[in-house]
Amino acid sequence: MERRTPIFIIASRRPRVGKTLLARTLAEFLRSEDRPAAAFDCNPGEFALVDYLPGDTAVADITETKDQITLFDQFLAEDRVPKVVDVGHSLFDKFFTVIQQIGFVEEARQRGATPVVLFLADGDRRSRQGYAVLRDRFAHLPIVPVINEALPQAIRFRDDFLGTRTGGAPLTIPALSPVIKGVIERPSFSFAALAVTASDTTTEFYGWTRRVFLEYRELELRLLLAELRPALKFSA
Repeated sequence: MERRTPIFIIASRRPRVGKTLLARTLAEFLRSEDRPAAAFDCNPGEFALVDYLPGDTAVADITETKDQITLFDQFLAEDRVPKVVDVGHSLFDKFFTVIQQIGFVEEARQRGATPVVLFLADGDRRSRQGYAVLRDRFAHLPIVPVINEALPQAIRFRDDFLGTRTGGAPLTIPALSPVIKGVIERPSFSFAALAVTASDTTTEFYGWTRRVFLEYRELELRLLLAELRPALKFSA
């Protein structure tokens, strides 16, 4: 069974919850695994991902139909390149409405890809509503809550976001100290380079990166097992 190409859609209805950091570290994790991703920065007016990963990121918009066609054609390209999509909070409803209207999830699966939503979760009413919308509209789309421990309110509501059957348990992004946070916000900083070349593995930098990359590796294993489960049942 061939490994499906992941399309990671990172989304929230709220600003400043860690979406771009998640997209950036995920893209760098894939690069560290020798699987460079095609990243898409869908944050009109405040593009940030492209500043960190300019060589791998395309700035995208979906305000016009022609822009939507161009963008989703790139998502569905049968090039076996993982996709990482950073969806701006202001485009949340429009983005997922388009996905539903064009039957994107089914089309992607027919082309050997697996879309999965990484949803930044917290106790805010907008977050709860957004999560419920995705869960109710997309029965076969893996939705994985992400708990950013830098947001104290997110930790308190972890149990309210259980993930879909395919997506599984929430991911956890640990908080960083203010000093370290200031360093990683420099566009020149690379998590992938740190993971490969770090000489001191006792630093907060290295420990944080290792833990986050492990979260992504376990997520991919869960998705792979979900794909294999029907075949395993048949063979049994």
